Amino acid sequence: MSIVDNFIKQYEKEYDFYRQLARLGHDVLETEIINRGLKAIISNRAKRIDRLKEKVLQRNKSKNYKSKIAIEKDIVDLAGIRVALYFPSEREVVGEVIKELFDIEESKTFPENSHKPKHNKRFSGYWATHYRVRLKKADDVDKRFTSTVFEIQVASVLMHAWSEVEHDLVYKPFSGNLTEEELAILDEINGLVLTGEIALERLQKAITERTKQQTEITDKYDLTNLVFSNYLDHFKKINFGNTEYLNNYLKAINKIDTSQITEAISKINLQLNESFSDQLLQNIIAINKNSDNLSKYFNQITSDKKKASGFELFTRTWIVFEKVISQLNQENGNKDRKNFIPNLDIVSEVSHLTQREISKVQQLRKIRNQMLHGYESFSNEQLEKHYKDLKSIVQKCINAIQNVDIKEELNNELK
Repeated sequence: MSIVDNFIKQYEKEYDFYRQLARLGHDVLETEIINRGLKAIISNRAKRIDRLKEKVLQRNKSKNYKSKIAIEKDIVDLAGIRVALYFPSEREVVGEVIKELFDIEESKTFPENSHKPKHNKRFSGYWATHYRVRLKKADDVDKRFTSTVFEIQVASVLMHAWSEVEHDLVYKPFSGNLTEEELAILDEINGLVLTGEIALERLQKAITERTKQQTEITDKYDLTNLVFSNYLDHFKKINFGNTEYLNNYLKAINKIDTSQITEAISKINLQLNESFSDQLLQNIIAINKNSDNLSKYFNQITSDKKKASGFELFTRTWIVFEKVISQLNQENGNKDRKNFIPNLDIVSEVSHLTQREISKVQQLRKIRNQMLHGYESFSNEQLEKHYKDLKSIVQKCINAIQNVDIKEELNNELK
């Protein structure tokens, strides 16, 4: 039996394994993409046995495989996932999601400068990003699944459709080699697809402009689109982050005023070591004065009413703290600084915070993020202690404010 035949026979036995691997990866990725409000069609497959055999035989002409292991190293798309995006500009965001969810072995962006087309093409061909990844290790996932590489392809819906046609006709010519005229037609279709991608990007911008004109947003896809468009225009220096938490907040309160989103975006601080999406959620919560909305959001995280009350109390105290920080910076020559100042130099100087208190602020800031995202559970005793620690520091900072009226107003909020 030849090396190729041996490889194919083994794959026939393992076909169900690769099909299950593709489904596992698909379920992980699809859930996250839906939660983040990204529009895409996600599919998965294990490579068909007949297609695989044909591919291996074709590649063997140039590779001259010496062993079954050599074939396994060369053919890594036995299990594959395809992400077909409605909007091409979201490729990078999906790339961030993939980096969070999987262990990446290799990534490749197309078109490659070194790529040599099979004929005299006028257009640039295939635009996409391919990732070779593994499932992250977990207690509930079989080790065999986490040790096997599979492929994720990310491109627009139009590009995926064109590449499927081109790949089957040009690189897998089932009906014979194409003529120059047929190749020219495929090239022409590629030009139409690239034009279509430009149209999709214009459509995305048109949706954003329409959303801006609305008084309120009730749909998570409209919210994600508006947020992402603003990020692309002004904030690409920081990580975009996870919009799932922002969408969870919208789900809890049903609607968000568009003016609040605009104001929250204007307060994004590029100097912060926090993602765009995280800052936006925190800013919206700070701007929204309705305490019922905060309660609804926290009740979504926990059914324990005491814990929900503790979350709300801590977060509202933190909102007061940010106002205090802003006021102290304005009074001491930093009117242009936005939101929370990471090093707290001025605040600590004028309010005489100790180094221990500054360290405590950094710790409490992490706790705030953990609570807002609902991925860390705290007991009522812990929440009470964190709240008291924060309140003590906020009170000390309020006492350093020079403006008597604002000091009284913030003291009342703290109470």
